[in-house]
Amino acid sequence: MLVAGLILANPALAAVELTAQQITEYESYDENIRIQLLIRLAKSGQHEEADVLLQRYPLQGKFAANRTIFIQGLIARGRGELREAATLFRKALANDPSLTLVRAELADTLYLLEDDDSAKHHLQLLMSAAPTPQEAQGVKSFIDTIDARRPYTISAFVSIAPSSNVNNGSANDTIYYNGIPFKIDPGSRMQSGIGLSAGVNAAYTWRLSQDYAAVLGAGVNGRLYKESDFNQFSLSQSAEIRYLHDFGHLGLGLVASQSLSGDAADLAYYGFGPRISKSQRLTKQDRIDASATLEFRTYPDYDNQNGIAYLSQGSWTHVFDPTLAISTGLTASRIDADDDFQDYWTYSASITAYKELQAGITANIGGEVRLTEYDRIVGDPRSDNRWTGTIALTKRDFDIMGYAPVIEYSYTRNNSNISLYEYDSHTVDFRLTKDF
Repeated sequence: MLVAGLILANPALAAVELTAQQITEYESYDENIRIQLLIRLAKSGQHEEADVLLQRYPLQGKFAANRTIFIQGLIARGRGELREAATLFRKALANDPSLTLVRAELADTLYLLEDDDSAKHHLQLLMSAAPTPQEAQGVKSFIDTIDARRPYTISAFVSIAPSSNVNNGSANDTIYYNGIPFKIDPGSRMQSGIGLSAGVNAAYTWRLSQDYAAVLGAGVNGRLYKESDFNQFSLSQSAEIRYLHDFGHLGLGLVASQSLSGDAADLAYYGFGPRISKSQRLTKQDRIDASATLEFRTYPDYDNQNGIAYLSQGSWTHVFDPTLAISTGLTASRIDADDDFQDYWTYSASITAYKELQAGITANIGGEVRLTEYDRIVGDPRSDNRWTGTIALTKRDFDIMGYAPVIEYSYTRNNSNISLYEYDSHTVDFRLTKDF
């Protein structure tokens, strides 16, 4: 038989000659058998034979183009051309993101390239498509292998972010209090500008035993504007002990954060406190994440704002298939300051949809509503509700040194019973991502 004859043959790296019997047999096969044979040859070290057959007998039919690209990717990987193979697999997925087999081969190729973040991105999506719990566990084991190979993670980004309201200033120039008009200071009005946003985040996982791990993390994120008074910087540090179990963990640790602002990066506040976190995959398609933090905050220049922040958040993610996922989130926080006028509650609800489309486009569409209620103030207690909508588009078949370009637009509208705090803003963000 042709299959056995080719697979047992000695692979030739130059010209490959096929016997008349092998050619006759191959010509007698229908399209599906030819494809299976080509895949077996390409993955068994006989990629040159697969290349000869693919060129001599081009695939036909409705799905021929994508099938050809996929097999060419397998041939490229057999030759050791891993980057070319990844490019071909991405091209096939750009045409049809539902091709689970192609995604699996892409994840494996990215692993060989040590492009771990992108490999994990596809493996996490593939877990939802695993036909059995055993196969889902196999995908998780692959992810664990990646984590064990590289116990540290470092991510960085730089983006250009034009905004119509860099300072969240008021859209009004006059407010009224008890019917009396008051002019708003120009510095408190909305101002547009183009910011340079950048950040670096790092984490290190130290496996203490089979059931426990220590996780250290740190990050710095900032946004720079031409008007340096609007510059913002945030820093964070964390140390956590995690109890590991199947498809999840329970963590307990300490966190710290600092906020800097202005051209001299003055310390706006610093805080620290304990945090408890939980992550659990309920099914191969569903995962929940939750955390609660108690943070003691100090404002060096505004003693009346010193106090305690109680922060809690939870999210649920459901992956319908490797091309579609929905995430929902809830948060609740309480700020208790030394000055009672600074006390407030904040609640929010959000939803985000991840969808891979044809033409290599991935769309992330999300919305959030946030309600802030102050305890008391002179006159009516202040009450704000903020609405935010975001759409981000990624061109996932544009591989720029392991990154894909993203353009994101967001609109925010803040309504308040005190007109000074009403504002809206339009922001556009251009950046690169590993999640593609």
